[in-house]
Amino acid sequence: MKPGASETMTTSSGIMEQLQHSNELSLENIINIALQNSTQTRYAWLQARTAAGSLGASRALYFPTVTASADMDRYKQSLIGSQLSFLLTTYGFSASVNYLLFNFGGRYSQVKEARYALLSADLSQNYTIQNVILQVEQAYYQYLGEKALLKAEQKNLEDAKTNLDAAQERYTAGLATIADVLQSKAAYSQAKLALENVNGQIQIMYGALATSMGFPANIPIAVGNLPEHVPDKEIDDSIDDLIKKAEESRPDLAAARAQVVGAKARVHAILSSGLPSLSLNGTASRTYLYSPPGNPYFDQYSGAVLLEFPLFNGFSTAYNIFAAQQQAKAAQQQLKGTQQQVILQVWNSYYSFKTAQQSLETSEDFLASARQSADAALGMYKQGLGDIISLLNAQNTLALARAQEIQARTTWFLAMAQLAHDTGVLTPGFLNAKASANHDQRRKVQ
Repeated sequence: MKPGASETMTTSSGIMEQLQHSNELSLENIINIALQNSTQTRYAWLQARTAAGSLGASRALYFPTVTASADMDRYKQSLIGSQLSFLLTTYGFSASVNYLLFNFGGRYSQVKEARYALLSADLSQNYTIQNVILQVEQAYYQYLGEKALLKAEQKNLEDAKTNLDAAQERYTAGLATIADVLQSKAAYSQAKLALENVNGQIQIMYGALATSMGFPANIPIAVGNLPEHVPDKEIDDSIDDLIKKAEESRPDLAAARAQVVGAKARVHAILSSGLPSLSLNGTASRTYLYSPPGNPYFDQYSGAVLLEFPLFNGFSTAYNIFAAQQQAKAAQQQLKGTQQQVILQVWNSYYSFKTAQQSLETSEDFLASARQSADAALGMYKQGLGDIISLLNAQNTLALARAQEIQARTTWFLAMAQLAHDTGVLTPGFLNAKASANHDQRRKVQ
C-alpha cells in the first residue's frame, strides 16, 4: 500500500458512514465533508508541506557539512625498462568538515526567501479553503433554490387544476363555453411541462452539489430546504470599511505580499554569491599500507580558514541578479493587481448584495399582490363575474411572482456567500443565522 493510502481510505470511509447515517446534512456538515474530501485543499496542503521542507533545507546552511569516504588503491610501477617493478596496495578512511562562517547575509536571505515562500503557501492554502467553501455554498443554495421552485411549480399545477375544474363545472352548468375548458387545459398542460423541467434541473443542481463535495453525482445526499426567510442582517459597514477589512484579511492578498518579500530576499541572496565568503575546513584521514606482517598506517590532519573571492563566472551572477530584480518587480506588480482585484470584487459583491436585498423585498410585495389578485379572479370566475382570460392571466402572474420570489431569496444567499468570500472575514455560520422576528410577517410561498 502506498504511503498515506491507509489514512485516505479511513477518511473516505468515515465520510461515507457520516452520509449514510445522516438524515439531513446542514451547510456546515457539507462544508466540513468537502474540505476533507476536496482534491483542491489536499493539493494546497501538500504544496505547503513542500514549502516547509524547502525551508528546512535552507536552514541547513547554518550547520556544518560533514562527509566521510573510504578508498582502496593498488599501484604498479616499473623501472629500468620493466626489469624492476613493484606493487603497492593502500586502503584507508577520511572525513572532512566544512562550515560557512560569513557570506554577507546570503545565507540569511536564502532562509528568509524560503520562510516567506512557506508563508505564501500557507496563505494560498487558506484561500483555497475559502474558494472551496464558496463553491459548496453556491451549489448548496442553487440546489435548495431549485427544490423550492419545484414546490412552487407543484402549487402552480394545483392552481391550474383548480381553474380547469372550475371551467368544467361552469361548462357543465351551461355558464361557459368549451373554449374556457380548452384554455384551462392548455394552462394545465403548460404547468405540468414547467414542473417536469424543474425536476430535470434539480437533478443537475444535485450533481453539482455532490461534485463540489468531491463525490460522484449519483451519491445519495439528504439536505434541507431553502430558508423561508433570510436572516435579519444589515451590512452596517460602509463599502470603504469592507474594502479595508478585505485588504487586512484576504489570504490571497497576504500571499502576494509574502511573495514580494521573498523575491526581494532572493535578490540579496544572489547578490551575496558574487561577494567574498569565509569558511572553515578540516580533514582527517588514515591510510593503511597493505602488508601481511603488520599493516602499517599513517595519519593525516589538516585545517584551514578559507577566504574565497569569486572573480569571474561568465557574467552569470550579474544576469542572475538582473533576473531576480525583475522578478521582484513583477511580484510587486502582481501584488498591486491582486489588491485592485480584491477591491473590485468587494465593490461588486457589496452592491450585488444590496441589490439582492431590494429585489427580495420587491418580490415579496409582488407575490402578496399576485396571490390576492389570483384569489379574487378565481372567486369572480366561479360567481360568473369574470372571464377565463382574466383568471388565467392572474394565475400566470402568480406563477411568475412565486418564481421571482424564490429566485430573489436564492440570490440573497448567494450574494451573501460571495460577499463573505470577497471580504475574507464573514463566516459560513453567519449565513445560517436565524431570521429575525422582523421577518415573521413575510408570507410563506405555497
